[in-house]
Amino acid sequence: MKTTRWNTLLLILSLLLLTSACQPTPTASPLTGTLSELSGRVESKSAAEAAFQSAEAGDTIQVNDQVQTGDDGRVRVDLSSGTLIRVAPSSLFTLASNEPAEGGLATKLKLQLGRIFVILKGGSVDVETPSGVASVRGSYMMAGIDPETQDVVVTCLEGNCSAGGINFTDGQKVTFHYNPSTGKYGAPSLEKMTEEDFQLWLENNPEARQIYNQILAGQSAATATRTPTPSPTPTTQTTIITDTETNCFSLQAPPDGALINATGLVTFTWEPQEGAASYEVVFTSPGGAQNTLVTTSASLANFIDIFPFGGTYSWEVTALRADGTPICTAKAFAFSKPVSPALEPPAPPEKTVCTKDDAQWTNPRAPCYCNIESSNNPRYCKLPVGPTPMPTYYP
Repeated sequence: MKTTRWNTLLLILSLLLLTSACQPTPTASPLTGTLSELSGRVESKSAAEAAFQSAEAGDTIQVNDQVQTGDDGRVRVDLSSGTLIRVAPSSLFTLASNEPAEGGLATKLKLQLGRIFVILKGGSVDVETPSGVASVRGSYMMAGIDPETQDVVVTCLEGNCSAGGINFTDGQKVTFHYNPSTGKYGAPSLEKMTEEDFQLWLENNPEARQIYNQILAGQSAATATRTPTPSPTPTTQTTIITDTETNCFSLQAPPDGALINATGLVTFTWEPQEGAASYEVVFTSPGGAQNTLVTTSASLANFIDIFPFGGTYSWEVTALRADGTPICTAKAFAFSKPVSPALEPPAPPEKTVCTKDDAQWTNPRAPCYCNIESSNNPRYCKLPVGPTPMPTYYP
């Protein structure tokens, strides 16, 4: 009896082990991407091919395949995981892998040149760059390599992003500065996205318009409700002289309140400040975002296109000593500009459906024209508008 019981127990254990071994191990579905919305030069290359081939809408790429764009090229890539990638001009990336992860799938991409914009739809995406890995586990992230400086910039339009051990979120970016003398990247720096960063999103992603409007509305609300904070009392070590004192310089051009063009080169000038080694110029947009530039001369020439949005901007200049400490800040000036043409809403489509309220009998070249002498007018011509003779109606 004892032997029989042991044999039975061993048989049950063997069946259990065999059953568990037959259970399938969860695996990631093969990662593919479908190309669409191509413009300019767009090429793709499979892992088995030696050369790139011209791509067309509807083409599919697999793991380890590559996509590259020319100076005028753009393409949308819809991944099988649901994530959307938009590839900017002069870019090259590789579709690396798709693996199971907590909360979904972890997709990996490799960026070799240019910029890619990731719009995440579940799971996570890691983008390998020359400076390390950037990750998005929220919604909208851009990874880019500056073609001139080789700096790596990662912007987070919305959601939760990380790069270089830094976690950041809506309207923030991380920059890795490349040191050509060492061939290495420095420690990452975290700052707010600039107008130029937002403009890149708007130029390459129709989906970003709604997100940008939400961010802009949030900034305006925060500015309206912000309580002014009393300025700290200056110490003897750091004394900032205001422009009300006679020995501080003044801004010159454009004059305060000027209206400037929507695009083109604009030169900002001010009086030289005695003892100044450099000047910090701060531009504040209508939504409250700030751009800071530094120059060693008493002028700054820049294309106003970096500020694409219409409205009133302010600019102020602080004179800095050689050690970087401030001497004084000139009284701020303001200027206004129209919205850049690239951001103007498209013209409404030409009317293609006419009603009785649109009918007219005076201009044969205009839409919804009704011919008073015709016996074959459309049905909307039954009721004329205005002091015109009633036409004969033919159903």
